[in-house]
Amino acid sequence: MKMTRMLRVSMSFAFGAAMVLTLLAGSSAFAVEPVHKGVDMWMTVSGMARTSFAKEPIPAGFFCDGSQPFTGTVTFKGAPLATEPARALGDIDTVVRRLDDAVFDEKGHATTRIQLMALSLISTAPIETSCGKYNVAVHLDGEQPTTTMRILRTSALGGSYSAPLALNVKAVFTPFTGDPSARRELTTHIDLGPSTNSVWMYLNAPQYKGAVRIDTHGTGRADTLLPAASNFIPGVTPAVFKGEPTKPTQASTVIACPVGQTPYQACHCDPTSTDPNQSSAGCDHLHCIWTCVATQQEQVTGN
Repeated sequence: MKMTRMLRVSMSFAFGAAMVLTLLAGSSAFAVEPVHKGVDMWMTVSGMARTSFAKEPIPAGFFCDGSQPFTGTVTFKGAPLATEPARALGDIDTVVRRLDDAVFDEKGHATTRIQLMALSLISTAPIETSCGKYNVAVHLDGEQPTTTMRILRTSALGGSYSAPLALNVKAVFTPFTGDPSARRELTTHIDLGPSTNSVWMYLNAPQYKGAVRIDTHGTGRADTLLPAASNFIPGVTPAVFKGEPTKPTQASTVIACPVGQTPYQACHCDPTSTDPNQSSAGCDHLHCIWTCVATQQEQVTGN
């Protein structure tokens, strides 16, 4: 009788221990949520996107017969992407697509391929050439190369990442006078090193809802459907909820985030730059961008 009671107690304990282990194995302490494939959306900081032609001048005769080589710098601002529904993404001008789910290993490392999906920049002012003034617009051109984004999960809520970019672009030069016959196009390839402030967090609230189409060709017409919203937001870490949001670097910079969201900045620079902070020093190409993030901590989801 006593042995039977002991056996029942032992079986009950074993069953309870098994149930605890099962619950723990299925809990967030053991299951790390992957970063799902999707898109990251950015707004270009006006005046903080630049391309220098000092090392690779636009050749003589490009703008008109006898025009001098152009070795100057073009400074850009973002032009909101055309979307359907209209203004569905606000002032977003740059979209980067993560092509694969990023699954973390036991060390918290994961990778995914990334590719530019859309880009819309215009010059902040006309450039001066030996043939007169030109406005400049930049969009993606054809099939885009892919690069590798490396993601590090340093806490239950997020971590850091490294994401160099490669893009094929078309620059359209339109004469300030409006003469269509003087319109010129230039295609080029640009490599940008990893950005500063490369941090991320899981985000529960989607950056967009429903079916949204965007202009990926610079035609002014929405042509491509965005994938489903993801669980990843770049450029911000949960620690920022304890402090003040990042402020624009220039007094004239106006970042239009939706109500309840705040902007955070990151800068990509030419990988040949010798500047450790990826500033404009030594950069042939500089692209500083903002993302809008919900400020309520309950929007964060972790494991």
